[in-house]
Amino acid sequence: MIEHDPYFIADPDAIETPAMVVFEPQVDANIAALCDLVGGGTNLMAHVKTHKSEAIVRKQLAAGIAGFKCATLRELEMTLDVGATESILAYPMLQQLKVDRFAKIADAHAEAKVYATAGDLAHVAALAATAAGRDRPLLVMLDLDVGMHRTGASLRGAAEVYAAIHNTPGLEAAGLHAYDGHEHFQDPQARAGAAQKHINDLQTFRERLEGAGMPVPRVVAGGSFSFPYYARTGGIHGSPGTVVYWDINGTTRMPDLPFVWAAMVLCQVVERHPEQQTITTDLGVKAIAADPPLASRARLLGHMDARLILQNEEHGVFLFKGDLPAVGDYLLAIPGHVCPTTIRFPGSFVIDAEGTVVDFYPHTARDRQ
Repeated sequence: MIEHDPYFIADPDAIETPAMVVFEPQVDANIAALCDLVGGGTNLMAHVKTHKSEAIVRKQLAAGIAGFKCATLRELEMTLDVGATESILAYPMLQQLKVDRFAKIADAHAEAKVYATAGDLAHVAALAATAAGRDRPLLVMLDLDVGMHRTGASLRGAAEVYAAIHNTPGLEAAGLHAYDGHEHFQDPQARAGAAQKHINDLQTFRERLEGAGMPVPRVVAGGSFSFPYYARTGGIHGSPGTVVYWDINGTTRMPDLPFVWAAMVLCQVVERHPEQQTITTDLGVKAIAADPPLASRARLLGHMDARLILQNEEHGVFLFKGDLPAVGDYLLAIPGHVCPTTIRFPGSFVIDAEGTVVDFYPHTARDRQ
């Protein structure tokens, strides 16, 4: 048995390692906390990239979350299949194949509002090519660059792109999308100040567009670190993602937020080397996200001082300061970045408060098709 209160796994021998495990009480607590932070879920568009799971979407819908944000067409399709009434594909499309697929998904869920995003006139043109001659318009939100310089139109030239959406036959300008993923202020006041600046800019820009006769029915902004500030502002939806599972990155950067680790990777000690004060586990790069620096990719629950010092495809070597776990011991690795960890596995074993495996959540949108 693994015991690290409140995390328990009664029979780890029954789970083939490495495996992703999700602790259901902690998932439920995180969903409740994110809604409590903003007075309910009606001003939230939750990102599904973290979990890619129908089961989590159902939990969030039951909690009253208004809609969802997606990075891939498969994620979009999954949310709508489960019953979402609003979903955004927050990724620009240029391939006609993708735009055609987006339109088919929207048509298959005609009762829902399904949004594309565009931050460039080339995106508008790609959407227009598919929209021409359709009976129903494609809903398109303008993607704004608020400082990350990854996707989106700068405020300086964004009105031109929104006007192009508004004036293109077959397209319907449906609002604004903005992501402030470049800002990770640990200090809550600094975080609030940065978000407020973006809120002011969004409100001013919205008024400008509406003053020019172009409706802006929806504004969606922020991420896991900033969503409360947007969701508490009238007329804006916040967009949390990682908070449903949380990770070391979130805890380190935002210790004030009320979220707990809910997803980990069960791994096993396969060898130990006392002379080097190291153990070798089956936590290789194929079992946990490798985008953080090596030492930040994982922490071991109950051994938080241990550091990952070497990682290959199927091996993870940890350096310990104290006593080493025994060969055969099971360990729980908390991901540094949980979202890319999810795609390492076809699904997650679901653990209840007593440590019993009670379900398996397939990662339905793990693949792109």
